[in-house]
Amino acid sequence: MNTGRTDREPRTTPTPEADEPAGAVLRRLVLPIYIPALLVQGGVGMLVPVLPLYLEQEGLSFTMIGLILAAAGLGSTISQLPVGSVLGRVAERTVMLAALVVMAVSTVVLGFTGVAITLAVLRFVSGIGSTGWLLSRQTFMTRAAPAKVRGRAMSIFGGTQRAGIFLGGLAGGFLAEWFGFAWAFVAVTLVTLAAVVPLVIDRHPLSAQTPTAERPAGGLFGAFRHHRSLLLLAGSGQVAIIAVRTGRLVVLPLVGSALGLSPSEVGVLVSIGSFADLALFPLAGFIMDRFGRLFAIVPAFCGIGVGMFLLAAADGYAGVAVAATIIGLANGIGSGTMLTQASDLAPRESPSQFLASLGTLRDSGKIAAPLLVGWLADVAGLPTASVVLGLLAFVATAVLVFGIGETRDRTPTRSPT
Repeated sequence: MNTGRTDREPRTTPTPEADEPAGAVLRRLVLPIYIPALLVQGGVGMLVPVLPLYLEQEGLSFTMIGLILAAAGLGSTISQLPVGSVLGRVAERTVMLAALVVMAVSTVVLGFTGVAITLAVLRFVSGIGSTGWLLSRQTFMTRAAPAKVRGRAMSIFGGTQRAGIFLGGLAGGFLAEWFGFAWAFVAVTLVTLAAVVPLVIDRHPLSAQTPTAERPAGGLFGAFRHHRSLLLLAGSGQVAIIAVRTGRLVVLPLVGSALGLSPSEVGVLVSIGSFADLALFPLAGFIMDRFGRLFAIVPAFCGIGVGMFLLAAADGYAGVAVAATIIGLANGIGSGTMLTQASDLAPRESPSQFLASLGTLRDSGKIAAPLLVGWLADVAGLPTASVVLGLLAFVATAVLVFGIGETRDRTPTRSPT
């Protein structure tokens, strides 16, 4: 009898052993996830102080700045479902590589044009790339990290991103001031492309397999319909959190500029907040795995809300630095919480489809935040924009606590068949 695999049999991605030591799981993520995340977020960190200040230097209004920054969120949002569909057929590592190239190419051109529509298109394309990068790595980590280790795996991932923001924010401000904005964008591109190297080197089976077995009969939109109630509830909380997190990175540099600070000083402020992030991210994973996800979510996002209120009241460098530190510490406690919660809720047999559907809802916050900040800043001033983001953080916390509840030990629902 022929016992070989036929072409009709699905090829499944290997899964980690249930009793595999936590250290082994985390070490396996270093090359395909943690090192690339550090480099990619280093580039993102450079853009945090550079891009808003560059747009402001080009004479654009706060509303127009918000529109251009929101274009990345728009590209990210509308590409979630298509990317999720691709991940049902293509290996996660392949999608990661393609996404990094798209992000790099769309960034290098930014510093050589001041045309608003061109800038918006470039950010839109970059948003598509960021979706490929985010969804492929999240799908990979959902497969690779068992629930008992997932909080630590996701928090370390969040910590590497925060390290990148810290280093990139510091470098970006100085690069823009010393060499000009164009060279700062070139540096972002080079750092992003450097993230390709560890992905090419890595040859672990988990990052090379094609997960064709993932696609249930219901398909991507079937998965969305099947989990509609859960997705809408979880998405409403996560979209608000993403809006606050995205909005703070728009408000902070603009507040610094309004106070007369130089690009390098604004970069230092961004790095102050990111360094505070780094101080607490290891604690986030321990709290989530030991006590539960909500024990990290509540102090994290309530703390961000308090920090946004303080930022609204800041009238000098010291005040902004204090607010940035509090926001950073709170965000550090929340390191990996949204990714962990999403992975907890995702069905094991088709995670990328659920995560893509949730990501479509969640990433709308990336669109809403810059638009909201820009419009409020023009109409009522930057302090008002900061206060509104603070209030939104408290609302989002309430939704996640009372709407979703604790997810650490929740049994995932099944996908449609």
